[in-house]
Amino acid sequence: MAKSGSARGVRLVCPKCATKFTVVAFVSQTIDAVEYWKARAEEHDCEAHAKLMDSMKNSEGIKNPLKASKAAARGKK
Repeated sequence: MAKSGSARGVRLVCPKCATKFTVVAFVSQTIDAVEYWKARAEEHDCEAHAKLMDSMKNSEGIKNPLKASKAAARGKK
């Protein structure tokens, strides 16, 4: 039987735009972890990340979904 593992979060830096981002993945012991993380860093979508950061800066912030659903259940906004 295979051992159950846990997800590991790694903070990577994009080689193209030098932004930091986090990748969470299950990495098997049978693969080369260093090569895996390098490949994930190279796959970073710089344009989408920049768009997301701009939209987060221009918004009011993320509201707590639990509080929002409780307020909706009571009839409040």
